[in-house]
Amino acid sequence: MIPGVNERITDKYPIPGSVSMILGLLESAGYEAYIVGGAVRDLLLGLAPHDFDISSSSYPGETMKVLSDAGIRHIDNASVHGTVTAITDEGNIEITSFRVDGEYTDMRRPDSVEFTRSIEEDVMRRDFTVNALYMEKDGTVKDITGGTQDLKAGILRAVGDPEKRFGEDALRILRAMRFASRFGFEIENETFRAMERCAEELREISAERIAVELNGIVCGAKASEVIRRCWKILSVIIPEIALCHGFDQQTKFHDRDCLEHILAVLDGIPLDEHEGAQPSRDPVLAMAALLHDLGKPECFRINANGVAHMKGHPEAGRRIAERLLNELKYPKKFTEEVCTLVAFHDVYTPPEIPAVHKVLCLVGPDLYEKLKVLQKADIMAHSDLGKKRLEKLEYMTRIAEELKESGAVYAAKDLEISGDDIISLGCPAGPEVGAVLDTLFERYISGKITNKRDLLLKSAKEIIS
Repeated sequence: MIPGVNERITDKYPIPGSVSMILGLLESAGYEAYIVGGAVRDLLLGLAPHDFDISSSSYPGETMKVLSDAGIRHIDNASVHGTVTAITDEGNIEITSFRVDGEYTDMRRPDSVEFTRSIEEDVMRRDFTVNALYMEKDGTVKDITGGTQDLKAGILRAVGDPEKRFGEDALRILRAMRFASRFGFEIENETFRAMERCAEELREISAERIAVELNGIVCGAKASEVIRRCWKILSVIIPEIALCHGFDQQTKFHDRDCLEHILAVLDGIPLDEHEGAQPSRDPVLAMAALLHDLGKPECFRINANGVAHMKGHPEAGRRIAERLLNELKYPKKFTEEVCTLVAFHDVYTPPEIPAVHKVLCLVGPDLYEKLKVLQKADIMAHSDLGKKRLEKLEYMTRIAEELKESGAVYAAKDLEISGDDIISLGCPAGPEVGAVLDTLFERYISGKITNKRDLLLKSAKEIIS
């Protein structure tokens, strides 16, 4: 049960000593100081905060003097916005002066801020009521926006005028979706309508900031519910979402539209449990689930017999995923892994060792572990007829395990023979060496030879001669 206002909430996860010390120093100097934001929300939810931020009635120069007098190292980072960072043995702690924001012409940061001695004025500029709570150093919660009641009701509500909040920083639209996905909040109707009205302003937000929020959305336990409600908003970032919404796949293997199938696959990606944190999904798997079938609408065809098909949709989806993730400046490794999963999500081989071995070589043994999770989620989101593929996945998984246990290798460089060995057999140095190794590797994965040095050397002689 969520505690109410003026109840102490720090029994399970105590306030770090360095945070309590700084709060005490500021109060002893005659200033008000509180823990603010996400830490208070998480403590009320019984979760371990990632960090503790402090807000104080002291202005930046006054904050730095308090820290200096106590011998605490600090950084005056962007003090024009009121933030000073204290450096402690327990980590860095941001201390921000109470403030009132000016206009947000760049939809990210206020053009100017006016410092205030009033915590109430400071709180009213925050994004959502559940993030507008503040707490004294003894763990007592203060609330002037109704955030505790909204937490108890599981509601996400903007502070004040929601359209103004999203107009200040459109990224708050995605933050609302992330909070709803992570915590299971229901977005309050007026807040949601303002999100839809302001959604086009997301085009002005930097790619990196969008990527962080998108990851949080797809990894949350309630991701499918949030995307189902907010699909129009998400389509500003991923236009193909709108094409998939309501798209009838017209095949006997599917019993829901394309977007509903995608969301069912996302639901099928398992959640990892962590002590003191909300359950979450693997980011690569979650993103691959969201993107895996986005290529279907463009590939949809009806053949001469009146049968619908979407041949080539995995490759079309891979291109869409590559474009999107590059636009959002995701790390190269993340992009490559997601695109590989999308490209291979519909690949099922005959029940033969060479065929499965080849897929493992193309995907990589580590990523294959994720591929089989995605494929199972995909199969289970089909109609009963489509679920018959589960048997194919099971034999592929069984063969993959047998290969792993046998010590199989998945690249030519891991064979028990090297380029120098090939040259010693009389092959000219250069591209021909690589060609011989590639041929040996093809023979190996086809089962014609084993990865034994003497057999590989013998086979290499035959190739060279």
